[in-house]
Amino acid sequence: MAHRSPRQINFQHNALAGLPFRIGKPPVDSISWKLWLACTDIAEQALASDYMQGIKAGSLHPNTYGQYTVQDAAYCYNAVADYETVEKRATSASETELAAFAQARIDSYRKYNKSFLEDWHISSGAAVNPSPAVQAYIDFERHVALNMEPIYGILAMLPCEQLWPWLATELLPCATATNLYSFWIEENNYWHGAYRLDNFIDQWFADHPAAYDWATALFVMKSCMTCEVNFFRSACGQPLLPMPKMSSL
Repeated sequence: MAHRSPRQINFQHNALAGLPFRIGKPPVDSISWKLWLACTDIAEQALASDYMQGIKAGSLHPNTYGQYTVQDAAYCYNAVADYETVEKRATSASETELAAFAQARIDSYRKYNKSFLEDWHISSGAAVNPSPAVQAYIDFERHVALNMEPIYGILAMLPCEQLWPWLATELLPCATATNLYSFWIEENNYWHGAYRLDNFIDQWFADHPAAYDWATALFVMKSCMTCEVNFFRSACGQPLLPMPKMSSL
C-alpha cells in the first residue's frame, strides 16, 4: 500500500516527461507561494486535527487510518471524470501542457484505483460510498473542472501537493522508532513535487496573464485546503469546517 498521498503528481509520467520543470522552492513573492501563505491558517487546522495529532503521537487507531485510506480511494475513483473534463477542455483550447497534467493525473488515479481494489478485495470503486467531506471535495473539483479555466483544475492539485509535505516536515521530530506512523511522516516529507507544480503554475500565469485572477485562484486554493482539512477531521468524527465563499475573499 502506498503511504504517500496517491493524489500527489507523478512527474515521471510520459505526458510530463518533456516539460521543463524548475525544482527549487519558488520565490516568496510568486503567485503559488502567496497562495500558500494565504492558507497557512487552514494548514494549521489540518495539523491540529485529531487525525494528524494521532499520527504525531502514534496513537491513531489503525481502523481510522484504514477508513481514511478507503475514503481517499473513493475520492480518486470519482475524480477521474473531473480530470477527463479538464483534459478535454485544455485540449480543445490547445493548452497542451495543461492537458498533459490532467492526463498524468487520470492515469495515476486509474493505476491507484486498480491496485487499491485488488489489495482491499473490493469489486468496484462505486462500492465505496464517499463521506460528506469527501463528497464535498468531489463536488467542488467538479465545479472547477466544468466552470473555470483549465489552469484552475491544475491549481486545485496544489493544496494536497503543498499540505502533505508541510505536515510531514512539522511532524518530522516525531518520526521515532516507537511511533507506529513514522512511515507516514518520512514518506510524505517530500517537497520536490510541490515545488515543480508551484513553478509550473507561476510560469503558466506569467505566460498567460489573461487567465490569471487572484480572487479565483485564492478561492480555489482555500476551498481545496479546507476540503483537505475536513477530510482529516471527518476521519475522527470532528465537525467539518465551513467552505469558503467567493464573496468573502
